[in-house]
Amino acid sequence: MEMPLRRMLLAAGDPHTIRHECAVISDAIKRVTKGYHAMLAGWWPMADINSTELLSFVASRLGEGMGATVVGLPVWLHGDSHSLVMAIESLIWRVADRSGATQFDLSGGSDDHGVWVEFAWEGEVVEQAQLDRWLAQSLVALGGMTVKDVLEHHAGTDLIRDRREGGGALRIPMRKGVEQHGHGRQVLPGRPEFYDMTLLEQSRDTGAMGAQPLKSLTFVVFDTETTGLHPSQGDQIVSIAGVRIVNGRILSGESFNRIVNPGRPIPAESIRYHGITDDMVVDKPPAGVVLPQFRSYVADAVLVAHNAAFDLKFLRMREKDMGIRFDIPVLDTMILSNFLDGPDAGHSLDDICDRYGIEITDRHTALGDAMVTAAVLLRQIEALEGRGIQTLDQAVKTLDIAMILHERQRVL
Repeated sequence: MEMPLRRMLLAAGDPHTIRHECAVISDAIKRVTKGYHAMLAGWWPMADINSTELLSFVASRLGEGMGATVVGLPVWLHGDSHSLVMAIESLIWRVADRSGATQFDLSGGSDDHGVWVEFAWEGEVVEQAQLDRWLAQSLVALGGMTVKDVLEHHAGTDLIRDRREGGGALRIPMRKGVEQHGHGRQVLPGRPEFYDMTLLEQSRDTGAMGAQPLKSLTFVVFDTETTGLHPSQGDQIVSIAGVRIVNGRILSGESFNRIVNPGRPIPAESIRYHGITDDMVVDKPPAGVVLPQFRSYVADAVLVAHNAAFDLKFLRMREKDMGIRFDIPVLDTMILSNFLDGPDAGHSLDDICDRYGIEITDRHTALGDAMVTAAVLLRQIEALEGRGIQTLDQAVKTLDIAMILHERQRVL
C-alpha cells in the first residue's frame, strides 16, 4: 500500500498514473476484504445458546427510542451468538425503518420440526421481495458478510413471514441446541407436596386486585432451590428466581435470578438436584441481602409458585429478621392442578407439563422452574375461565375449596 501512495505523490501532475495507482489500491483493499470474509465464513465458533439470553442482548443493543421485550419460554439454540445478534439486529432495524414500528416482542420457540427465534411488531407486514433485499445487505461488523450468509450457516434462509393481528412477525429457523445449566440432566423425584393452610391463609387479602380479571393482573412466578426440605431445622435458600407475567405474556427477559450464600454447607443430596455447590456460593450475598431485593422485584404483583407452601415457608421464616413482608396474594399451580385435573392426576411440575404439552427447560434450576410454572399458570387461567372463574377472588376461593377437599381426602 505504501508504494502506490509514494508513486502518486511523485506523479502529482500525471492524471493517468494517479488513476492507475488508485486502481491498484482499490484492488488491494478488495483482496484483503475478500480474504477476511473467507476467513470468517470458514470459522464459526458454534455453541449452545439460551434464546432468552441471546435475545436480551439483542434488545439491549437497540438503544433508546426502540422498545424490545423478550417474551415466552427459552429454548436452546446451537449457533454463533455474535453473528446471530448482528443479523437479528439488522433485520429489526430494517423492519422498523420500513414499518415505523418502535415496539418489538422477541421470542424463541420449538415444535416437532425444529426451533426458531422470531420478532413481532405492530405495523406493516414485510413483503418477500423486500426481505430478500435485506438478506443481501452487508454487515460491516462481520467484514462484509451478508445477513443471508449468517443464516445459511445456521438453519437456512427460509424465513417465515407471518401476519398477526395489527402487525407482522418474522420467524428465523435455527439449529436445536443442547440444554446447558451446569449439571447433567437427570430424571429426579420431585419435592414432597406441601399443603399448609396457615401459610396460604396469610395471603388471602386480595384488596383491590380481587375483583380484577386474572388476565389483567401482573404475576411474579417464582421458585427456590435450597439446602434441603426442612427450613425449621436450618435449611436455607441457595437460589431464588422469578419471572413476570404481564397482560398474559411471560417477560422472560426481565427475570430475577440470584444465587444465595446459605451460610452453611450444601449437602451432596441437594447438589444432585440443583447443581449449586459450596464453591459457587462463597462470594454470593446472603438471604438478608437477596430477599429484600426480591421483595422489591415483586412489588404489588400476585405471587405464584408450584407447591407454594414450601417456598413461602423459606420466605416467611426470615421476614422479621429482614424487616419485610410477603403479605400479598399467592396462587399455587399445584393446588390449581388438583382442582382442574382431579385428585388422581399427577400434580408434579413434570406431570402437569406432560399433560399440557409444555417443554421443560432447565429443570431443577430456580429460573428454569419459574419459567415453566409461568407457562403452566397461563394454561390454567384459560381452564379456569372456561369454568367461569374470571377474577382473582374467584381463583382464591377455588384454591381454598381445593385445599379443604384435599385435606379431607388425605384424612380418609
